[in-house]
Amino acid sequence: MRRILFIAGFSVLLFVVLTCVTASIETPSDGNDTFGFPFRFYKIYGGKRSFYPPNEFSVVMMLLDVVIATLVVWISNVTFIKLRTKNENA
Repeated sequence: MRRILFIAGFSVLLFVVLTCVTASIETPSDGNDTFGFPFRFYKIYGGKRSFYPPNEFSVVMMLLDVVIATLVVWISNVTFIKLRTKNENA
């Protein structure tokens, strides 16, 4: 149970950090804001336009981002555990 909470916590943290670091905030210069890494799941249209399209949100892309973050944390955790047990046996 502790390992599952560890993986879930770091997955959420990794997802939030990657989303914030890779966000493209361009509305101050008549651009669009996009969020998500590696898949863009949220787009806010900005700038001066005669027609404002609705903001775009993709649940599928957001879930893919969360799954990728979880896989990265899980693979890192498994690798760390294997290396630690290998060093303890040597």
